[in-house]
Amino acid sequence: MSPANTKQKFGQQKSSDDIVRLVQLTDCHLGLDCEFNLAGVNTHDTFSKVLSAVRINKPSSYTFVTGDIACEGAEASYQLFSTMMASSQLDYGWIPGNHDDFQQMQKTIPQPFVKAKEFGEWVVISLVSSVPGKVNGELSAYELQALSDLLEQYKDQFILLFVHHPPVDIQCQWLDEQRISNSEKLNEVISVHKKVKAIFTGHVHQESETNWFGIPVFTTPSTCFQFTSHSDTFDISNQPPGYRWIELYPNGSIKTGVEHIACDEQSIDRNCMGY
Repeated sequence: MSPANTKQKFGQQKSSDDIVRLVQLTDCHLGLDCEFNLAGVNTHDTFSKVLSAVRINKPSSYTFVTGDIACEGAEASYQLFSTMMASSQLDYGWIPGNHDDFQQMQKTIPQPFVKAKEFGEWVVISLVSSVPGKVNGELSAYELQALSDLLEQYKDQFILLFVHHPPVDIQCQWLDEQRISNSEKLNEVISVHKKVKAIFTGHVHQESETNWFGIPVFTTPSTCFQFTSHSDTFDISNQPPGYRWIELYPNGSIKTGVEHIACDEQSIDRNCMGY
């Protein structure tokens, strides 16, 4: 399928003042059923609470889920995710993360993967940075060419990029080793186009903002547990689950922030050695 055929128009969710409101969810790490726990956290429970918060606070939003939906890429995890999203009644799109099985997602999740989605003056492009068998991110030659083609196609509109792995360090050594390994290639593609306004990523289980070649890069908290910022080694923080809201304005400006939800911190296993 060519990139031009993977776009989807979306023009009915704008508010009367022409502000497009989006929500980013990421790193759900759902297991095979609603009893699954990871690092002492019931990931189904925290994801359900985040979805409820989004429904209450952002009822007209379009939601992007930016990878690691499943803990181990199992079909049952994507069935659980699909059921939860259907119950939430949120319009949504998704991309795979390094813990996901992209082929299984495409078979199981009723909402198809969409490469580019239009919101009036804005276009959101979804990039696949996950590589089977690898933790770190990388953009394939196909992915980079598809992005180049889409940037040319939408050269008169403002662009957001959603991708699982960050292209830039966030000053957290063990996670910085897992960023997009060929991010210089990404910069070569987007530097030709002047309307890429921001990049939103997941993977790192924490909030951050970095300026990368003049483009802001935002990372977003997980819907389950967070990693400790500025840590050289794996460490889980006491930050609760969260999500990011994004407001897009007709003049190309962006407002964004993070909301955390109430969570029983005592359930988090901070002695966990990995995930």
